[in-house]
Amino acid sequence: MITTKEGSELQRSDPGTHGAMPRSAAGWWAIVLSVIGLGSWIILPLITINFRDTFPITDTALMPIIGIVLVDLAAAIDLLCVLRWKERSTLNIIALVITLPAALFFTFIVVGEALGGV
Repeated sequence: MITTKEGSELQRSDPGTHGAMPRSAAGWWAIVLSVIGLGSWIILPLITINFRDTFPITDTALMPIIGIVLVDLAAAIDLLCVLRWKERSTLNIIALVITLPAALFFTFIVVGEALGGV
């Protein structure tokens, strides 16, 4: 706190300090989408294994596409949130560092398998 001659207090705004928690709704959405996108790569194979014969949505060709869409959307929102919307909280940066390489890895794996005919 800085006190002026008139006795009023001013908040010091230091652009270099950011908290651990996101300050905006977009920051929270980025974290939620990251958890959903990365968690889909655990949940979707379990759904495919358990319900393959019961429901047609659990076809093994469709589940990786759903997983890629979810994790790529999460990585794009994380990237926008940190770079464009200046949400520089610790959680958002960690979510970006984890989600972006995972999105690239899973996308290359699924696209490579589709092109290879596996």
